Amino acid sequence: MRGRLALLEVSPTLIDATICRLQELRYLDDRRLALAAAERAVQRGHGSDYVRAQLTMKGVAETLVDDSIASTFHNEAQLARRVLTRRYPKPPQQPAERAKAARSLLQRGFPEAVVLAILGEGC
Repeated sequence: MRGRLALLEVSPTLIDATICRLQELRYLDDRRLALAAAERAVQRGHGSDYVRAQLTMKGVAETLVDDSIASTFHNEAQLARRVLTRRYPKPPQQPAERAKAARSLLQRGFPEAVVLAILGEGC
């Protein structure tokens, strides 16, 4: 919000007052935004790296990002397996197929460690 107002060439004192008032009214709440983004990502089958990238891009503080991920992604490996079985009802066996499945999970924002734990080192 601060960046958008600055682009409109609003004075810094007015920006500070506006941000403060919006926070008082609870229209701006980074903690709530971070938790909602993490929960939405889980529902849509995205991983924690996806959430981290989205929230960082929006300027959310790193501690809030970490807290939202920790409270939402209890078992990320299980989520990744669910996403994988939607696309691959039978677990991929061939190296090329496993590599393709790994790329798919990585593109959905799952950490490399989770992908390797599910598909193994040979992808």
